[in-house]
Amino acid sequence: MKIARELITPAAKDAAARDFDLAHWLGRREAFGLVAGRCSAAEVECLRRMRDEKLYLSHARNWDDFCSGHLGADRRTIDRHIDQLVEFGPAFFHLSQLTRITPEAYRAIAPHVSATGVTLGSEVIALVPENCRKLAEAVATLRHHVEAKPAAKALNFDAILKRCQSIAVWLEALTSRLDLEQQVQMDKVLRRVDAAARRVGVEFFHPERWEE
Repeated sequence: MKIARELITPAAKDAAARDFDLAHWLGRREAFGLVAGRCSAAEVECLRRMRDEKLYLSHARNWDDFCSGHLGADRRTIDRHIDQLVEFGPAFFHLSQLTRITPEAYRAIAPHVSATGVTLGSEVIALVPENCRKLAEAVATLRHHVEAKPAAKALNFDAILKRCQSIAVWLEALTSRLDLEQQVQMDKVLRRVDAAARRVGVEFFHPERWEE
């Protein structure tokens, strides 16, 4: 099942970088709505920047302390939102604000969701507040169709492992650095792998996330 979605576009990231002000965000932290699950994709992208670029170090000694002391949420909750942005892209947050869909339910209907809206048959329902009822009904219909299908045949672990090993060998064999566009594309793919691995209990070691 294909569930990949584009992350924030490079242009949007550049705009966010120009406008980003940590003090400003901390002053309006209630707007994140982290615990209630109402945060927007743009807000989660800012949280990702705070974590990955260690912008929090001017306010706290580590990411855990910053999350609890300045964002009013625990680290696991915030990291989970960031992982959802990496896996699903902005559309998940747009839809969840309108229908309160869970990540598990979204994962099941993800092929029918895009930045344009939710596709049900020949109709595309835009992700706007006035379509809340239609979107909720469309999500329910899509989930019913997905759940009614026979369970997919289990993937072969050995085959998956061999493919991952092949990718590792290919990367190790590179004799020159990837260009900037290739690095961005590879970063998106590896973030998807990271998010998927976390769901099955495998957590990659990220030095920048392990503070004393």
